[in-house]
Amino acid sequence: MSNSNLFRNRSSKPNDFSPATKRIASFAAKAAVATTTVSVSYAAYYYATLVLLAGSASEVSGESVDGKNVENKNTTKEEETLSFKKGDYKIDEHFGFEYLGYDTYDSLAHMDDDKIPISSESAVELVSEAMSAAGLDYETETFINFSNDETGEKGEKGKFMTITPQHHHRSTYSACPSYGCPFLPLDVHYEEVAKKELVNIRNLSEGGSSEEVDSDKSRNQNRFILNSSGSENAATLTLIGYKGGRLQDQVNQDRAFVLSPYSFWNIGKSKASQKKKQQPVARLLGVFDGHAKFGEKVSEYVVRTLPPLLGNKLVNYIATDTQSDNRDASAMEARDRNIVKILHDTFVELDASAPAHLSGGCTASLVLQLDSQVYVANAGDSRSFVAVHFNSHAATDKDGGEQEAVTKIVFATREDKPHLGEEQQRVEKMGGSVYLPPGFLATGKGTTRVMYRDPLSGGMSGLAMSRSIGDWEAGKVGVIPDPLVDIMDLKRMKSKVLEELNVACLNGSDAVEIDPATGEAKEIDKEGACLDYTEKDIKVFAFAATDGLLDYLPEDIIAHHVAKGLYGVSGEDDRENGEGSTHLLTSCEDLIYAAAQGWQEDKGGRYRDDIAIAVADLTVPDNE
Repeated sequence: MSNSNLFRNRSSKPNDFSPATKRIASFAAKAAVATTTVSVSYAAYYYATLVLLAGSASEVSGESVDGKNVENKNTTKEEETLSFKKGDYKIDEHFGFEYLGYDTYDSLAHMDDDKIPISSESAVELVSEAMSAAGLDYETETFINFSNDETGEKGEKGKFMTITPQHHHRSTYSACPSYGCPFLPLDVHYEEVAKKELVNIRNLSEGGSSEEVDSDKSRNQNRFILNSSGSENAATLTLIGYKGGRLQDQVNQDRAFVLSPYSFWNIGKSKASQKKKQQPVARLLGVFDGHAKFGEKVSEYVVRTLPPLLGNKLVNYIATDTQSDNRDASAMEARDRNIVKILHDTFVELDASAPAHLSGGCTASLVLQLDSQVYVANAGDSRSFVAVHFNSHAATDKDGGEQEAVTKIVFATREDKPHLGEEQQRVEKMGGSVYLPPGFLATGKGTTRVMYRDPLSGGMSGLAMSRSIGDWEAGKVGVIPDPLVDIMDLKRMKSKVLEELNVACLNGSDAVEIDPATGEAKEIDKEGACLDYTEKDIKVFAFAATDGLLDYLPEDIIAHHVAKGLYGVSGEDDRENGEGSTHLLTSCEDLIYAAAQGWQEDKGGRYRDDIAIAVADLTVPDNE
């Protein structure tokens, strides 16, 4: 059973996935050469990372390539008594499990209400209190220098305006925050230590000799730095884009983090939060794609403040939850709604407190795991995915050959685009307008935009999304921070997958098995017992990515390659391409370079968006 047959009808990209697969396979084979080549110019960099590409690149659906026509917004926080509209149940197309989704803005009905938006001052106070409870100083951690940017004078740029952002736990922390030390993305090409250590990982995984890798001391130092970006079960990496001009003037506006574990219960060190039974298995990962002139300031602010702000809210809720041990349906539903509200309030308060007074905003795509419950909150056109992975019993040949690895995306966030139904209605009702490219209604090609007046230039500009954090000026015409939140139960998910995969024995003699690729039942040979999958056979993981990656790689191909890094497996297509198991960090590196090559082939080196990815396994202990 070929893996190419396992990814049908999932991606919005072209059905022929071979170009992306070949780009990944080719880069993986040539990575040691590509990543050790010193780049002396932008052209030299692309020459060094050039890989084979068969066929044309997919249509770009993200922001425009000029990087200058997307900007700002106001806050739109509902009152604390907000009652979300009833969540919609959705069904996964592969295995048929149900999950619940909420639109935390509560549709158009709330636009006529007398809402009281949270003020910037109040939001800053809430963020500051949360950071203090986590042992962080708000002023130190969120200082951003706008002076040179405002005046246009030459001089040192703001604190976070660098090709390789010096993230907080690498530069200012003497120890990890109370909620844990986040994995933060290193640049796969321009961060020399990371690039060198990624080569070492590849050499060692291929049985390289000591001459091919650094000395133990040097390798340990390099690995310590690279370990700040990931491990064997969680990772995040990035690659700065190119928007024209000198390489040294480029700014990476993408940000990401992974907290695995996410020890939010240590925030405030309250007695209630220290109880063992109230310390869930918790993980948090997300990506944040900055846009407009100062988008990197907003995305950096969100990365620094979101974990303590969200964690503080979770601690306060859990400490007062009198039904924490109640597992009946009504109690679980009430708990889920409270977590949804916490996520909503977090997004809105970040929006109101972000350094977006001049120009700038970012997407936010976030995955929160609390024991077997997974909450995915999204605002903007970055996306998060949840996937299942298993080795197909049906793929084992009669001679005892290798089992075929099967990876299926069971959940994906939508892209919040201005032309979508209620999104366009909201924008137009609030006095804004949505730009549709010529021929868009007939072809669906091109980028729709919310039009607004840029506060810096005074001219009209367009934002390629209908929801974001920051973007205050665009907020005056309907761009909101309120996320869509979807909820999945991992135990129910696994149970449904097992139900679909396991064999049904018919009439005591015949047996059938569900083909994971087609969903069809087929008869199999039976010798006294049915084939049997168990929960341990089913792995679940999540990944989030910015559009710099997603515009050129189908999400199913991304999921398959991430699974190979997480679980050390490969399928028939990989074996045909000479690929085997790989480390999670090098899997992410493969994907980033493959996407970069897609940009290169399509844009000819004139433009490439920033790229970021964050990944985590979502294992839940058996006793949970």
